[in-house]
Amino acid sequence: MNIKQIRRHYRVIPVLILAFFMASFNAQAGKPDMYTIEYASPGEIVNCGTFTIVDDAYVIENIKDFYDNDGVFIRSNAQITANDDVYRLDDPDGVHLTGTANIMGRVTFDEYGDMIWTQSGKAVAIIVPEYGPIFLDAGRLVYNMDNGWELLFSAGKNHDWNFGDFQALCGYFE
Repeated sequence: MNIKQIRRHYRVIPVLILAFFMASFNAQAGKPDMYTIEYASPGEIVNCGTFTIVDDAYVIENIKDFYDNDGVFIRSNAQITANDDVYRLDDPDGVHLTGTANIMGRVTFDEYGDMIWTQSGKAVAIIVPEYGPIFLDAGRLVYNMDNGWELLFSAGKNHDWNFGDFQALCGYFE
């Protein structure tokens, strides 16, 4: 999985939230609609040349959709927990690294009707022993989902998916 695929892997979460929102228009006017979604989200992280590292993530989303008094959608709030299990694809019984992401997210619309995804918390964190955390995003990110996931705001420690992170991960699993 390349950098774009990894980012897309974690960006699927708000899309799923909206898909379930659209399917649940039976909410009472003014009352929030609450539900939980659980799913596996496996994916390749990096090809290390002679082996591939994968992540079998399991995601739990607790979602609350809010409506105005006329029953019109206002926003969705989501509490998302992703449990990562990282290992070599060719050695699933071998060494594993685990990590947990805890995200508080919100889907709203801006003044132009564009869908906005705001997240805060620890979005990605895997710790490689003797190296430290890799792929660490912690803080607040705001994206325009309707404009190609344009980043509108960033605060906190948000890395740039640098090559050193992949080298450390490959080195750990050699």
